[in-house]
Amino acid sequence: MKKLLCLFILVLTLSNGHAQRVYDARIGGKEILTPLPNKEPRINGPKVYGARPGKEFVFRIPCQGERPMKFEIVGLTNQLILDTDKGIITGNVPEGKGEYPMRITASNKYGKVSREFKLVVGDKLALTPPTGWNSWGGHMLMVTDGIMRKTADVFVEKGFADVGFQYISIDDCWMKTSKESFEARKDYKKKQHEGFSFDGLVGEVRNTEGNVIPNSNFPDMKAMTDYIHSFGLKAGIYSSPGPYTCQNFEGSLGYEKRDADQYANWGFDLLKYDLCSGNSCLKCIRNINESYPQSALWQPMATYLSLQDRDILFNLCQYGFEDPWTWAPDLGISTWRTGGDLNHHVENYFKEALRISTELRAYSKPGQWNDPDFMYIHKLRDFRKMVDPSQEIALNTNQRYQYVTLWSVICAPFFFSCDINEIDEFTIRLLANAGVMNINQDALGHVAETIKNKNDEVIMLKRLADGSKALAVFNTSAVDEKVIDFDLKTMGLNSSIQVYDVWRQDDLGTVAERMSIRLSPNGVGLFILKQ
Repeated sequence: MKKLLCLFILVLTLSNGHAQRVYDARIGGKEILTPLPNKEPRINGPKVYGARPGKEFVFRIPCQGERPMKFEIVGLTNQLILDTDKGIITGNVPEGKGEYPMRITASNKYGKVSREFKLVVGDKLALTPPTGWNSWGGHMLMVTDGIMRKTADVFVEKGFADVGFQYISIDDCWMKTSKESFEARKDYKKKQHEGFSFDGLVGEVRNTEGNVIPNSNFPDMKAMTDYIHSFGLKAGIYSSPGPYTCQNFEGSLGYEKRDADQYANWGFDLLKYDLCSGNSCLKCIRNINESYPQSALWQPMATYLSLQDRDILFNLCQYGFEDPWTWAPDLGISTWRTGGDLNHHVENYFKEALRISTELRAYSKPGQWNDPDFMYIHKLRDFRKMVDPSQEIALNTNQRYQYVTLWSVICAPFFFSCDINEIDEFTIRLLANAGVMNINQDALGHVAETIKNKNDEVIMLKRLADGSKALAVFNTSAVDEKVIDFDLKTMGLNSSIQVYDVWRQDDLGTVAERMSIRLSPNGVGLFILKQ
């Protein structure tokens, strides 16, 4: 009924040469906007992919549509193998640097679709923002091998893998903590960890060869990553450059090469490397050498990761101290945090996004991305007492749509974190919108520019590789509905414009010169504009 009303308004406004289009993009409580995918194939995700020469390779072609499905690739290099039933590419990256164009075709009984794909072999990973799920917000101390495997199942069964989510990452608490470290710091963490059993988690942290020992919740890391890889997905792990992690588990200080080798042997594809106790190390060093650069704290791990036989993406987490965007790219680091943990203050999502789209936007580009933290969405645990059940975040439906829209248009790493055991249909459809993902994964890597931020109205515009533009319109008032009006000419669009509602996956027809969007309090509209 709402759609029919919108079309009726559209007919009235376009029939009058002096009227302008008013589109109703209001969102109701728990309203699911993303339609279920069609039965015919639709290939999603990145059209360009970076890898280093000769490295082990795994990639799942993100493709919606009813299975069974057949995949073909024209131009696939001899070192790579395609599973034609699953759409999973494995093998080794070519040794020669350069671009390797391919054409992917997916077909089922309902149709066939083809799409260009380019493997770029060189020094850069993450030519589009990395995508995936991280365990921290939803599981914290309670992360286990079973949780990681279940997440892989959810990715496939609920359609996350089909739109382009790739990495499934463990955060803190997979290692052991030594008896000495546990006793020395247990009072410091007493309230946070109260009620949690450390059985199987306290003891020897490394074996006689110096390899880090997983705790009893992770009995076989290699078997776990093999399970994740069997779906064509990637696995992530976590550590710190200090002697221990933020939750008092074993860090990597002095064992950087040993740990990098171990992560590769286990089959991990990403490392989140968190400042934690490394900050105390940095302060101690600077008491002796004031000019010691912070980059030196991170360089050993960056170097050793680059030497492995598989690509391991470096996700730097040091909260934006000392402007990592100015030095992290030179270390081969693909992403770096711009601020603190958003699960502590999830309401700051808009502030962090605006910062990236204005003062930091020049530092995001293919191969290197500003990271405002995960999309903490749906149910999270409270970091102040981690054993308590996960609870809904303090964001309403409209704010959740704002949050995901912002991460899409500012080229943020498209990672989410929630309690995977509690994930619901609303959250699945919120995150698994192929159009929203494809904007984030656009090959141009253009961070949306904030062209208006005034009177509770924010308008962002992102250029896309095919010449179209993504328009995101926000009402930041928590109280009032708004009709936001704008002139398309000021956006460089000077003729009749085709408009597509990305959230509702609906063609809205053609407009000229001006457009108006009606939004709920904290509302958002996301559109593709084509000339």
